[in-house]
Amino acid sequence: MSITQVTTWTGTPAAIELLEAASKQSAPFHESLGAKNPRLMRGVTGSFSTVAFYTLDFDSMEAYGAWCDALLQSEWWDATAEAVPTKRTMCSL
Repeated sequence: MSITQVTTWTGTPAAIELLEAASKQSAPFHESLGAKNPRLMRGVTGSFSTVAFYTLDFDSMEAYGAWCDALLQSEWWDATAEAVPTKRTMCSL
């Protein structure tokens, strides 16, 4: 079974532009932890211009779990959680 993890981001068009740059910088790190095919998908019209979806693929639930464990123990996660406060955490099952 393959797994796709999707994070939905909403914000102003300018914030989504910043997210695009940040996702390009984060993708190699996410791959180094075991994620595959990181990509940011964006809407282009109307209200969809303020929404983006960052997706990562995994070969199995076990691979996804290992990635989550490694991510949550990383300095990257600590810095991201501080910079982007959220009510939800990635990797909560």
